[in-house]
Amino acid sequence: MSSTESTNGKRILVLGDYRQTIVVVRSLARSGYIVALGTSNPQSSTTLSRYVSEVWIYDHNSNEHFYSQLEGYLRATKPDFVFMVGETQLRSIARAASRFDPLAAWVTPAWKVAERCLDKNSMYLLTRQLGIPTLDWIEFTDPEVLRKKAQSMGYPVVVKRRDSSAHIRGLKALIFSTPKELDTFFASLQDESESSSLLLQKFSPGLRHNCHFGASAGKLIAYFEQKVIRTDELDYTGIGIEGISVAPSATLRAYCAQLTESLGYNGIGCIQFLIDESSGNVVFLELNPRMDSTAALPYHLHYDFPMLAIELARDRQLNVVSPLTVPYRSGERYHWLYGDLLSWAEAWRKQKKTPLQLLSWTFRSALIAASSCHLTWDWRDPLPTMHTYFIRMHRFASKRLYPHESLKSRAQ
Repeated sequence: MSSTESTNGKRILVLGDYRQTIVVVRSLARSGYIVALGTSNPQSSTTLSRYVSEVWIYDHNSNEHFYSQLEGYLRATKPDFVFMVGETQLRSIARAASRFDPLAAWVTPAWKVAERCLDKNSMYLLTRQLGIPTLDWIEFTDPEVLRKKAQSMGYPVVVKRRDSSAHIRGLKALIFSTPKELDTFFASLQDESESSSLLLQKFSPGLRHNCHFGASAGKLIAYFEQKVIRTDELDYTGIGIEGISVAPSATLRAYCAQLTESLGYNGIGCIQFLIDESSGNVVFLELNPRMDSTAALPYHLHYDFPMLAIELARDRQLNVVSPLTVPYRSGERYHWLYGDLLSWAEAWRKQKKTPLQLLSWTFRSALIAASSCHLTWDWRDPLPTMHTYFIRMHRFASKRLYPHESLKSRAQ
């Protein structure tokens, strides 16, 4: 923290090292908090931020080990707040909430509410009950039942995890266009425990709208909407790499208000919908009980969700947090250049695009990067982003210069 920035003496442990963590760190430190970063990655780029005052490295290979380390850290340092960034840590600590709740003020929705939000099956039941458009779905059971259900839904169909924080085959979702493709997937399932964590759902076309929100005792007090234009997966199932702020949709805002009120939600989060722009059809995707990974865009437009989360945690019982109602600018773009480059390289390596398409992609990325809000770059805090690129280039060079060493390490 620079000498020109004041401190209020309050200590915050920012727990979880993700794309949006750097936004949390910058926001809170600039507001005067002393920020400690909790990460399981000793080579984390976020640790190089000028706004990080302390780094705590933990081991998350087992829950018990993580629990012991975390309890020891909290008792020794006594932070005023623990800001939960990622769903992995949130889900893990929620299972032991009675053990950790007395040790700090947790910047998260109520534990039971957060767990419910992370369970897609539970949320789909709730949205159906509230009359919010929801695609037909079924939990994984007998393959024959699923085949019949997929046939009645109509192809394409989607397979995803019940747990919003978990991926399947390294992806957020798998899309199957034919019964043969689905049968091949059934045959690849390793065991019953893997299949029990899955859902089969009807596929819907459209673009994702991410509705960032803040709620106090169920009442919606902040709302910011952005549309995802491109993701790091060509089938649009991946992480957003380009998006744009859009004017608040009265329909989506009303759906978000219904959900937060029904859940008695207190905190920040992100609710995702799919909108088919040709037909106008809207369907619910998921509710993430955390700050979205594209939080740099609302922060850039003066919607400071990290600080709002702190205020909601601090005044949980008072319900006096002021609504965030100042209009934001529509048409402002965000871009994640690092993810865009990796996606380009993957398309080139697997020959998913023609040379002409790759060239067009290159020009588009350069233009967008030069005119958009970057999700991690900040000229006042350049080292985290620079380090991320340095590490990637170093790995790339090592594979080219020492290919045998690379193969050896993978074999081990």
